Amino acid sequence: MSGTTAITAIVAGDTLYVANVGDSRAVVAVKDGNQIVGQDISCDQTPFRKDEYERVKQCGARVLSVDQVEGLKDPNIQSWGNEETEGGDPPRLWVQNGIYPGTAFTRSVGDSIAESIGVIAVPEVSVVQLTPYHLFFVVASDGVFEFLSSQVVVNMVARYPDPRDACSIIAEESYKQWLTHENRTDDLTIIIVHIKGLSSSGATDGMSNADAKPTITAPGAASYRLARSFVNCSLKLNE
Repeated sequence: MSGTTAITAIVAGDTLYVANVGDSRAVVAVKDGNQIVGQDISCDQTPFRKDEYERVKQCGARVLSVDQVEGLKDPNIQSWGNEETEGGDPPRLWVQNGIYPGTAFTRSVGDSIAESIGVIAVPEVSVVQLTPYHLFFVVASDGVFEFLSSQVVVNMVARYPDPRDACSIIAEESYKQWLTHENRTDDLTIIIVHIKGLSSSGATDGMSNADAKPTITAPGAASYRLARSFVNCSLKLNE
């Protein structure tokens, strides 16, 4: 019961590939006239998604919020609104005759006990053809997006020329929101990549939480300014 969600971004020439397992998220910023619009590249894999909900139910998972497990709400009501309105007590996955593992996601790497109720490590892969209108992209853990929407995060990044400053501000604001709404905080991990000078030469740069470097440049490829921030907070297992 100690696996991890994982999201990886790979840039090959002017093509961005994102592989996602779990509820971390990748968002790309697109210039649209005078606005900068945040577009999700990945889709959170949680029981809020009807397809993921039905898949894990077929594998034997009980899907209930903590309040339902504790008898404070009716467990027969299998409707939880959406992540924006019900993020504080989300639906979770439990074995039939126990109160574990309680994962709020439907895919992960290494949760071997949760595999028995449908938690898989198969990624969903998205492809984005980058253009000069794509300004930057953000890869971050779910702790960042618990209280900050994708658009809010993009707006914050756009205000700071140096991505390291944006990482610090986003981590600080996320941490503050957690302490305002909860009696704990979650992991806050952020990677910001600025995109400049696009080319379609096919040179490849790879980036992930594990191997991100301060600057990534390749002859004939785009130039990427990258910063990342890790804030290790009091992490609740499987959150």
